[in-house]
Parts: sequence; C-alpha cells; structure tokens
Amino acid sequence: MDTTQPSKNNQVLIIDDEEIIRGSIATYLGDSGFTVHQAGDGPEGLRLFREIHPDVVLLDLRMPRMDGLEVLEAISGELDQVPVIVVTGAGVLQDAVAALRLGAFDFVTKPIVDLAVLEHAVVRALERNRLRAENQRYQTHLEDEIRIRTRDLHRRTEELEGANEELQAEIRIREKTAAALKQSESRLAEMVSIFEGFIYTCDADFRLEFVNRTLARHVGEDAVGRRCHQALYGLSQPCPWCRHADAFRGESAHTEFFNERDGRWYDAVQAPVFDDEGQVRRLQAVVLDITDRKTTEDWLRQREAQLSKKIRRLKSNLRTASRFGRIIGKSGPMQVVYENILKAAESNAHVIIYGESGTGKELVAKTIHDLSDRGSKKFVTVHCGAIPDNLIESEFFGYHKGAFTGADQDKPGYLDAADGGTLFMDEVGELNLTMQVKLLRAIEGGGYTPIGGREVKQVDLRIVAATNRNLRASLEAGRFRKDFYYRIHILPIYLPPLKSRKEDIPLLVNHFVNDFHHGDKLPVVPQRVIAAMQQYSWPGNVRELQNTVHRYITLGEIDFLDLPPSDPQPQQPLPPAVDGFQPDCFDQPLSEATRAFEKKYIQHLLNQNQWHRSRVAKQLGIDRRTLFRKMKSYGL
Repeated sequence: MDTTQPSKNNQVLIIDDEEIIRGSIATYLGDSGFTVHQAGDGPEGLRLFREIHPDVVLLDLRMPRMDGLEVLEAISGELDQVPVIVVTGAGVLQDAVAALRLGAFDFVTKPIVDLAVLEHAVVRALERNRLRAENQRYQTHLEDEIRIRTRDLHRRTEELEGANEELQAEIRIREKTAAALKQSESRLAEMVSIFEGFIYTCDADFRLEFVNRTLARHVGEDAVGRRCHQALYGLSQPCPWCRHADAFRGESAHTEFFNERDGRWYDAVQAPVFDDEGQVRRLQAVVLDITDRKTTEDWLRQREAQLSKKIRRLKSNLRTASRFGRIIGKSGPMQVVYENILKAAESNAHVIIYGESGTGKELVAKTIHDLSDRGSKKFVTVHCGAIPDNLIESEFFGYHKGAFTGADQDKPGYLDAADGGTLFMDEVGELNLTMQVKLLRAIEGGGYTPIGGREVKQVDLRIVAATNRNLRASLEAGRFRKDFYYRIHILPIYLPPLKSRKEDIPLLVNHFVNDFHHGDKLPVVPQRVIAAMQQYSWPGNVRELQNTVHRYITLGEIDFLDLPPSDPQPQQPLPPAVDGFQPDCFDQPLSEATRAFEKKYIQHLLNQNQWHRSRVAKQLGIDRRTLFRKMKSYGL
C-alpha cells in the first residue's frame, strides 16, 4: 500500500475548543480520506480517545477546563501507540516544548496557513507508527525464521532479501527524519533570534555566520559575512577581550568587557561548536548587557568607601576622650549614649530619646541624623507641645489654598519638609490621640492628605522622637496609643541627667566658656567655682549649667538655687564634725538624705586624701571593692 495516502481505516481525533478551526481541519482531512472525529474540550476528547482508539490525535494546547498538557499527561501511557500532534500559538512555543517533553510526536503553530503542512505531519505520524508496527512484525518474523531455518533455507534467503529492502526503506525514513531534525533546528534558531541578549556565531576567520534579531537591531544591520569585531564593536582589529583562540582549541571562556561604541558593559560567554568528527567548526557567543549591574556595583563600592570613611571618622571621635561630635562628655553613662547613637545611625528604624529637660535630646537627634544615610537630607524639628490642637493637623500635613479662612496659598507641612530626611518630634508625649492615629497611618505607608486636598501623599522619613515623660505611664492612663508607641519605640536611647555624670561638668564649663562671645580676652572660671558646681544637683541639667556659666562670665557671681530673697532665719551652729554636710532640703525621705550624706562624706575624704582610695577605704572601715562600688553608684 502507498504509505503517503491515507486509508479509510486511519482515524484522526481532533481536540480543539475553537469550532471553526476544528471544522476546517476535519473537512480538509476528511476530503483527504481520513476518518475524522471531533471533540470540543479535553474531557470529551479523552472519552472519544477511549472509545474509538484513534490512529492520530490533533491536540490544541490552550483550552478551557482541561488544557492540552493535561490531556497529554492523561494518555501518556499510550503515546507509543497513538502519536499526538499539538497545535499551539506562535507566541507560546514553550508550551510546545513542554508537550514534546511529555511525549508529543510533533507540533504545528497557529495560524495554520497551509493545511497541507498539517496533513503532512499526520501522514508522517502514521508512517512512523506503521514503521514501528512493521519493525515489530519483522522482529517476530525473524524469530520465527530462526526456529524454522533448518527446514527452509531458501525461504530464509528470500526473507533476508526482504529484510534488506525493509532496511533500505528505514534508511529513507531516517533521511526524512534528518530533514525533520534540520527543520527543528531552524525553529530553534528562530527561538534564539528572539532572545533578549546577543547571540552570534563566527568562523575561524572571525566572519559572522549567524546573528540573532536582537543583535541585528542593535547594530542596525544583518552583519552576516562581516568580521565580528568590525560589524559589532567598530574595531579594525580583533577585540582585546576576545577569547577566539581558546574557543577554537575547544575551550569555553567567560569575559566581562566595556564597549566604547555604545558605552555599555557586557558579559560574554564564548564556546566552541563541534562537527560530527569532533572538530571545532565555529565559535558561538552569548552576550548580555550588564550595565545596570555594573552601575549598581560601582554605587555599592562608593557606598562602602563612604561608610568606611564614616566609620573611621566615628572611631576617631570615640577615641577623643572629651566629646562625640558636638556632644560633650567622657563619663561612663555618656559612652553608653555614644554607642547607642552609632547603632541608631546605622539603622533606618525610628528612634525615641528619653531624658529630663535640658539633657540635650535635640543635639543627640541631630547627631543621629548627621551620621545616618539621611544626613544629606533635611532635619526638621517639631515642638509638639507648642502647637495648639486646632492647628496641629495643618502644621504636620499642610493645607491647600482656600481650605479655611486665611489659607490664601498652599503651605507644605512638616511631613513634606522632612520627606527623605528626619523628623524630630520633641515632647512627643504632648500629641493628642487623634493626631497619633493620623501620624501612625502616614508613617506606616497609608499616606496623608493635606487639608483641603484630595490626593493621598506618601512620605519617606525617619522619626526621631524625644520626651521627658514616662510614656508607659501615659499608656496605662490612656493618654498615649499603644500602636503609635510601639511604632516609634524601636530604638530607645536614655540620656542621663547631669547629676549622674558630674565628672563631665569641667568639660562642659570649658566648652561653654570657649563658645561664649568674649571679645579678645578669654574668660576664666576658677577651679573653686567648678568644684562648687560639681556639688550642685542641676535640676535643669546641661541647659541650666550653660546659663549659669554665661551668667557667671557676665556678672561674676553665681546662685545655684536661684531662691528669691528672704529674711534670714537664725540657725544653731552645727558641730564641726558635720559642718559642710547639711542636707540640701529637709523634706526628703531618710534613705535619700542618708545617700546624699554618704556621697558627700566619701567625696570629702577622697579630696582630703588626694583620692588615695586604699587610704579612704581603710579610714571608712570598708574594703576597696566596696568603696569602688559606692563610688560608681554615686558617680564619683
């Protein structure tokens, strides 16, 4: 029988959800002599497949309910008996590749301009099955002939001659298969041509044999036949980065290079292509544009250098005993503050600074901002307690012209001003609950709307808050929202009061004296005055100390308690043993009075013994370790 002509017994099952396409194929194949069955979806196709046992299946990959790949998986056990030709769109070739991997015989792309191509694929599929069946029958036949070879040598010879003819036919089939393979290679080349990177091949003389479409568009021409370095890179000689010689020795090479022709960086992989005899016939190169990656790497290197420089500067500042940037102090509590400042500067998380009034919360916040990645952006200070409740929303979020009486122009708010930088919210505990909700939404990404506006604005800022209140007590009292508290209470920093770091007072006094406008002559604060300052508790902290120093420089006198004048009350003289150790006030608990007396007494003995601690410990009747612990507790 002529294998190129269909038989009435050849049944073709078409599974396609598009009725027009299905009908056109069925009509064409029916006219060609095939018995055609149609199914409009995957489940119906499976049912017909089980009932009629078709010789060939034409399967659409994109169908509702059950797509073609699922149908292939369902009949995978019978694909060796029933060839399946998948039909797919030109833009989804990856589905066709997946179908071939699942066992499909071939694929045809839509739209099918010439149905003869489809018929040819069906005939090839039937021919393959026929050959497979004939091979199986031939194998059986040979086994039978071996069993009867002793009985009929002449018949065996004839069968061998027939087998030779069959082998010749198989050779012809293989030639057809080779042609089909070449066609598949052509399709692969088409897929390569739409690759986003550059792909090309060249011979030993650098002449291009193939360039994909992306590369052709990039150079503005189909450069096949020209030398690669001239056509692609505008060079008269082979590229300095090219590993052409290595590839033709059978070695693959990976290179990154900068193309001066277009000013971009590329990553190239060059590999040899071998022929059937194992000889290198051409070089194949895959080139990807990595300019964005290189730009990012350069930025990271610059950023690393900046960070290294900043770290060296910070370490240098830390090694300076008396200050950290503009912050003055060398005591143990301040060293802890410095470490926390560095940690906060390295992070982008929100910070809250706790400390009594006058301890320098704003100075710490500004230092964190200056040392952080936002240091080049704005540092906006907001005194939350100074803004009336009826104005606070317009101050934070801004307003548009005409939003209310007196709004004669657009005005940006604090959030607009601090966008990209740091918003320092001093006395954050004074915010009302309504404003806390709106700020929480803004900093969590929900955005905010200026008064009189409709557009929701987003903001990128870091909040550094400060307070002298106990916010946990405000939480329990219902004056502060928990969600807002936990949003800003990420990196807490606690500033010690001046009374707990009195060893820093001489440094602070010297700084304030140098900072004071004094003309040509530098004022001097006597050591006895500084020593007296170290005995004071400084309820106003560093701010009170600064004002006191300026007052002393200006007036030449000092009054630590700032008490109003009153009539002196007669006092009984104290015994010499306790003179100079009177309590500051007579309304404090006994434990506090006892600690104050003990501190003054230990400091008195230390001064009296030139700070010879072993001698003082012996005089007090305690060991050195106990004395050291008490000195540390009192900040001596």
